[in-house]
Amino acid sequence: MTRSLTTSIFAIVLVLAGSFAASSQTLPEGKWKLTSYSFKQKIAYPIDSLNVTMNVKDGRLGGRSGCNVYGGSFTIDEGKLKVGPVVSTMMACEEPAMSFERSYLGVLQAATEFTVEEETMTITDPVTFSFLRFARVREDSNTNEDRN
Repeated sequence: MTRSLTTSIFAIVLVLAGSFAASSQTLPEGKWKLTSYSFKQKIAYPIDSLNVTMNVKDGRLGGRSGCNVYGGSFTIDEGKLKVGPVVSTMMACEEPAMSFERSYLGVLQAATEFTVEEETMTITDPVTFSFLRFARVREDSNTNEDRN
């Protein structure tokens, strides 16, 4: 009984250490697609039709933010994420895409925390409890839209 308890505790510590290590290093490079979110204003937007993406490489990130294409740099300092400044194209789209995009970019620039668990990355603004959750996009499942 004691041995299985010790083994279970050890396994939990390894999993937690792996999550902590991933979140304290850097954003994982690759292509990501937004799968869920929570904004302070609690408005629901249809993200499936918006194709919101993030590509991470060499200290930079960018992708599609619902209406426009965005890009910027990020750093990790003492385990805290800092994104920005973020720039984007300035196309006008219909609502609710424009409102979603403003909220998305706002959370992205205000976020200071992130976690990575398996194929999921969550970027969080702990002040407003807003988050952006992404799933990794595998190269073989890309479409032409994912490459932009």
